[in-house]
Amino acid sequence: MALSVSIIVPVYNCGAMFSPCLQSLREQTLTDFEVILVNNGSTDGSAALAERTAAEDNRFHVIHHPHGGAGECRNVGIAAAQGEYIAFVDGDDRLSPDYLAQLYGAACREQADIAVGGYDYYFLNNNNIKPGQRMPDKVFTQEEALGLLLQDSRIKFYLWGKLFRRTLLTEHNIQIPDMYYEDAVITPQLFYFANRVVSVSQGRYYYTRAFSKYTETSMPSRRINDYVNTIPMIRLFLEEQGCFEAYRKKLYNHVFHVYFALPSMIRQSAVENVFSNSGNLRRARAKVRLCLHCSAEKLQSLDLNKPVVE
Repeated sequence: MALSVSIIVPVYNCGAMFSPCLQSLREQTLTDFEVILVNNGSTDGSAALAERTAAEDNRFHVIHHPHGGAGECRNVGIAAAQGEYIAFVDGDDRLSPDYLAQLYGAACREQADIAVGGYDYYFLNNNNIKPGQRMPDKVFTQEEALGLLLQDSRIKFYLWGKLFRRTLLTEHNIQIPDMYYEDAVITPQLFYFANRVVSVSQGRYYYTRAFSKYTETSMPSRRINDYVNTIPMIRLFLEEQGCFEAYRKKLYNHVFHVYFALPSMIRQSAVENVFSNSGNLRRARAKVRLCLHCSAEKLQSLDLNKPVVE
């Protein structure tokens, strides 16, 4: 008999929040689950803590996978998962005790392929919790849910905060790329193949941030290029399914987020020369416009690995 839920946790130097994360998983009121901890070469004691937890609780399993990033670790976890549904949890985040019970119960009750919960922010610098997203108790059709997701507003792109029927990933051979903002690339694919989506008002995911003011601690050029590339990657998938024009306007919100975030992101990057920054911004914004408005044939010919921010 299959387990209800497989929780996949990439583990890489998770720090002081890893222990609370694991404890929140152990305290779930739904007990029919497994936790797959995929260690990615941690050097801060996270791997040892994962091993101790697995020795104490047989629902926890550790896989050591020293190569690749978070995306590849999640793929390794998916391949090992036995649950009917999959939940993705970051190693420095936490869940309310009823999180799995609420999302899994709603998914079963509504025969949904995806269950979406709400979340709050936890800030390390002051230990404060700030309300994030609140979800209604509601059932969505595939078209409604995908449209809302692409707007990245009422339903966010995050892989965390959701349950996904495992067969959505396995039957469609969905692989999570090793890139920044991989959520924005993968969740549209999962929502496209989902026949039914349910959201729940109960059960909280606590997403950890370093500071209460939104400032990224690291902004390498690759991160900015990956953010820009989410637009052509989403569009390419929708083009392949023959539905891009139906959802084009829904994608505008994400495009605007990328376009207007670029100046701040480039300022936070390691590039200090103001002329280089100006050129980077010009090229990045030109690519955003091109990837939204060019023909499908032109889009398919683009080399997405060629950086526009250097």
